Amino acid sequence: MSNKTLKYLVATVIVMLLVFQVGTLIASFYGIVWGACSAAVVMAVSFFSARSARTGGKNSFWFLLPTLLFIILPISFKIWKIMSEDISWLERIVRFAPFMIGFGVPICLLLIVYYELRKKTIDG
Repeated sequence: MSNKTLKYLVATVIVMLLVFQVGTLIASFYGIVWGACSAAVVMAVSFFSARSARTGGKNSFWFLLPTLLFIILPISFKIWKIMSEDISWLERIVRFAPFMIGFGVPICLLLIVYYELRKKTIDG
């Protein structure tokens, strides 16, 4: 596979993870209808951001800004939710670990790979 194809695959996986996580968080907080609506909004914003990033040349700002926003908000919400409960620190870590292992760490690693592939496809 070419670097360009890999870049598109990584971007697709990032968007899929974001849509799932934001939709899940909103659905757990407000209900399934709002979760589906928020997932559609995340997908639309990610699509238009990727489109703007494509026209921006070397500037990845338009792809990274909403992606980071959709990463920071769910992580902050999850931390706030766990910290507001009256439980031990060990239980907080145990509750937060699956979220970070299943969403936070993979999305950060994918962003690093996407950024490096983007540099290679623009330079090469």
